[in-house]
Amino acid sequence: MKTLHRYLLSQVLATLLLTVAIFTAVLLMGNAMKEVLALVVKGQASLWAVTKAFGLLIPFVISFSLPMGLLTAMLLVFGRFSADQELTAARAGGISLLSLVTPLILLSVLLTGLSAWINLQIAPQCRTAYKKLVYDLAKSNPTALLAENTFVTEVPGHVIYIGQLSQNETDPHQWTMQNIIINRVENGELIQRTRASRGEVGYDKKTKQFTFRLFEAQVNVRSDKLSVLFGEMNDPEKANENITPAKEEESPEWIPMAGGEIILPVSLLDLENRIYRPKLSYLTFGQLREKLEHHGKVTNVENNGSVAYAYCTTRDLPNAELELDIFRKGKSVGRARFTGEVMLADSNDRGREISETKLILEILDGSIQPGDRFALDQTPFKVQMHRQVSFSFAAIGFTLISIPLGIRTHRRETTAGIAMALALVLLYYSFVILGQALEGKPHFYPHYVIWIPVFLFQFVGGWLLFRSNRGV
Repeated sequence: MKTLHRYLLSQVLATLLLTVAIFTAVLLMGNAMKEVLALVVKGQASLWAVTKAFGLLIPFVISFSLPMGLLTAMLLVFGRFSADQELTAARAGGISLLSLVTPLILLSVLLTGLSAWINLQIAPQCRTAYKKLVYDLAKSNPTALLAENTFVTEVPGHVIYIGQLSQNETDPHQWTMQNIIINRVENGELIQRTRASRGEVGYDKKTKQFTFRLFEAQVNVRSDKLSVLFGEMNDPEKANENITPAKEEESPEWIPMAGGEIILPVSLLDLENRIYRPKLSYLTFGQLREKLEHHGKVTNVENNGSVAYAYCTTRDLPNAELELDIFRKGKSVGRARFTGEVMLADSNDRGREISETKLILEILDGSIQPGDRFALDQTPFKVQMHRQVSFSFAAIGFTLISIPLGIRTHRRETTAGIAMALALVLLYYSFVILGQALEGKPHFYPHYVIWIPVFLFQFVGGWLLFRSNRGV
């Protein structure tokens, strides 16, 4: 028995190392190709920076490649084990399948603990550090962002294309450009187009912005987005005369606004804010719990109880004029309206590392006091927290279902095992993608949807393993 246990463990571990390495390499190249390798080709990042970037991405990628590699390894090992009649020989010796695979199930439990550590702590930290590294490269060398012959989307609110970019010989902080396109984007819509045949760009560390000096430039603005770019006009009638609303069935009208030589500043402050106010998927489990605890929490009340301030710990703000209840210990004690105005919370006073925003609320009803909670939607936090935990249990489900499926395939071919593994992975992660897509619809309970593949794979895998143990 011990000999068979050692044999199976050695086969699974050897195959696991190979499959995890392959999946890690593939996923790593997919994540780093766009941002890192482009800098290497253009000589805009040192070898050390590139090595560090890849190293920071490895834990994030392993959170996916480890369960995928385990699933593939189990399918391959037990496919060969069954095809070579080794399982038949073991059964003839009076050894049941369950006793044979017990060490492998224990291995999956250990890998679940490792996955939990990676998913809940290490991967989010490394992912955030990776984004900060890319941002630091951009600060120290603006051409790290403004690559040639590439549509750069990393600068928030802009899509920038530069045909040719070269450093000024007399001023190392200036770069000359040829064939420039700078598009401004608002809420996913193109609202301003700027084209120029040549120009210069510099980066100011104090103001944290690019300054584009464009020659032979032409600026065009969407007619229905003038108010977004230049503010609302004081005279509503005049505004209606000058702004032509876009029709859904027609393309928007573009109005020439400027030409010749222009100076166009592009701020990187929003990019910095994204680093220090990262996506929820980049936060550790502890940080998510902290943000969930403070999300919507009223900090202070002013103006004789008519105005209140409440934390908003997500990057996306709620809609202006949103009216929600105020809760205290689970009971509604009033109602308030979000005015649409915000202020940046002082992270030093709170002793927290990640910046947050305070919403300015107009109290409509009730007596509100600090510590009450403005009923903002908490579903995005729950989805990310449940995703991190559920990902950790993928190893057990994949192990339980891959052993009987590998036996049933009864094939030694590697391609068959890999094809089946990919199909199971797609099925498993489709529920995760569905849960994340529904995070804006709390009535569907998307944080519970993420757990469906966990219980489905464990139940079906346990049932198939039980049938295989009986020889059915």
